[in-house]
Amino acid sequence: MMSARGYFRLIAASILVLTVGTAVLVLVLAPEKKEWTWLVIQICAVAVIILLAILYRKTVRPIDTLSRGIDLLKEQDFSTRLRPVGQTDADRIIELFNRMSRQLHEDEVRAQEQNHFLELLIAASPMGVLIMDIDGKLSSANPAMCRFLGLTGIGTYKGLSMDESGLPLLRLMASVEPDSGRILQTDPLHIYRCTQSSFMDRGFPHTFYMVEPLTEELYEAEKRGYRKVIRIISHEVNNTMAGLTSALGAMQQSSADSGDEDTASMLSILLSRIDRMSRFITDYASMARIPDPVCRPVDANSFLRRTAPFLESLKGRRHIAVVLDLDDNAGEVSIDPVLMEQVLTNIVKNAVEAFPPDTPDTAPDTAESVQPVPHSKPDISRNQITIVSRPGYWCISDNGLPIPEEAARNLFTPFFSTKPDGKGIGLTVIHEILTRSGIRFSLATGPDGLTRFELFFR
Repeated sequence: MMSARGYFRLIAASILVLTVGTAVLVLVLAPEKKEWTWLVIQICAVAVIILLAILYRKTVRPIDTLSRGIDLLKEQDFSTRLRPVGQTDADRIIELFNRMSRQLHEDEVRAQEQNHFLELLIAASPMGVLIMDIDGKLSSANPAMCRFLGLTGIGTYKGLSMDESGLPLLRLMASVEPDSGRILQTDPLHIYRCTQSSFMDRGFPHTFYMVEPLTEELYEAEKRGYRKVIRIISHEVNNTMAGLTSALGAMQQSSADSGDEDTASMLSILLSRIDRMSRFITDYASMARIPDPVCRPVDANSFLRRTAPFLESLKGRRHIAVVLDLDDNAGEVSIDPVLMEQVLTNIVKNAVEAFPPDTPDTAPDTAESVQPVPHSKPDISRNQITIVSRPGYWCISDNGLPIPEEAARNLFTPFFSTKPDGKGIGLTVIHEILTRSGIRFSLATGPDGLTRFELFFR
């Protein structure tokens, strides 16, 4: 169909042809009639021009303006306004258009502000948010969710299903039922509450997951419980032991003075067992009295070199090499030196106990085994504990027996131990000190058979 401008051009061309035809006709007329004819032509020309102007203003211009408004709607440009054209009906339509555009623009700005605020809120939320697309594939995740997954971004896994991602947490999340929540545990150090729900977007349902870390909450509740139990047991046992020790000591002295060696010997054995029991209770009570860490910058390599001889002594007479792998650019770490020595002592002690006591080995002597070996790889041909130092990162690895699957699920659980005479407090003390020092850590046996205790400093 022809536009308003087309009609205007057609009318203008028709009038122009009529005018030219009239002029030609005048030329062929008799001379005495030309004077009046020219006057008529001039009047007609002026009238035509006036009519064209009126036609453009009253018809073509309003229609053209409304046509531009339709184009703006198609382009979803709601910020542009149309000017009145001086035609009553057209101006009413233009006013309605401007009012509608203003409202749509305000709604669009408000929606953009709300979406931007929601994006900022999700990005800043400590709770992990994972959004799926309409096909149930990974679509987006906020920074907290990426942190729980150990990723810098979800881009690599975008478009994959949870099972296809291979990430332990996502594989567990795939089993969560819609509109329900579950407690998920990827390892002893990471426990989460996961909830699945959905929202409608442009007529399609989008599933999303909300993940909340529970590790610290559960650990704090557990810690308050065992601290209370330890204090009560320690108080009652120590009071009882103190009375028994005093009474038995007096009886032993009396028996020794009277020459009753058998009774004195028996009482000595009882006192020894009481002392052992007292030390046993004291070890447990120490968990409830760990001082607050006082962290300060410490040169990582200097600290490890200074601590290495003592760590080396923990192996006793076992043939185990203790190797330092120190990066010259390791720099400083923020630690409490006294408490960190206790942490390293427990870690290395556990690593030593991972080696069977009767395994033969040809380890170098003590003086050589603690010398730094820059960027060395653990030698799996011999019993070896390697202490690695990198910028913001330590790793204590050993090639002893791997962590059993059942034990791996209960690591850092208070009083849990796989050793016949273990108290189950070593890893608990490590967890307490590192957590209160703000140091992230992990403990696991890798596919290469090496058990690694990793520390990540801020």
